[in-house]
Amino acid sequence: MRRFFSAALIVVLCICMGACSSKKEEQEKQTKTAKALAAFSSFPDTMPEFSTVDLEGNMVTNDLFSQADLTVVNFWATYCNPCIDELPKLAEWSETMSENVQLVGIVTDIGSEDSEEYAAAQQIVEKTEAGYQHLLPGNEFNDIIGQLVGVPTTFFVDKEGNIVGDPIVGADVTGYKKFVEEYFDGQE
Repeated sequence: MRRFFSAALIVVLCICMGACSSKKEEQEKQTKTAKALAAFSSFPDTMPEFSTVDLEGNMVTNDLFSQADLTVVNFWATYCNPCIDELPKLAEWSETMSENVQLVGIVTDIGSEDSEEYAAAQQIVEKTEAGYQHLLPGNEFNDIIGQLVGVPTTFFVDKEGNIVGDPIVGADVTGYKKFVEEYFDGQE
């Protein structure tokens, strides 16, 4: 009988600890979300005008937004494992996107084309087969990058360069897809 009560007590304690842990994790998630939303309130409403290069050395300007009704802009870094882990999923998604949606990466930790980070980003993109366009962050992006809570952070930009909706912090390809779907559903 004593063993039964001991076993029952252990089970109850485990359940309680799990509930406390879940509650703590949920509170931490809510705090992170609140901080992120507070940071977003100070972001500009539009992407900056810019002229930069991509990882293949091509010149790119903010005119790229006019090439699609919606551009998914994923800010990532070469030191960020969640960023790198989501690149193959983003690559796969970019292959199946409708013609009116495009995906662009901005590698936040590249200072110049002759930096170690530039070479690392090229290797990462090649290894993960993330063949969509990845841009170097020109100085024009300093305000946005300086306000990021973390990477990856993904913005959604219409063809006029306006940031639509709230950015998504963290690797969440399912969330990005849901946003794009709901964006177009709301325009019908």
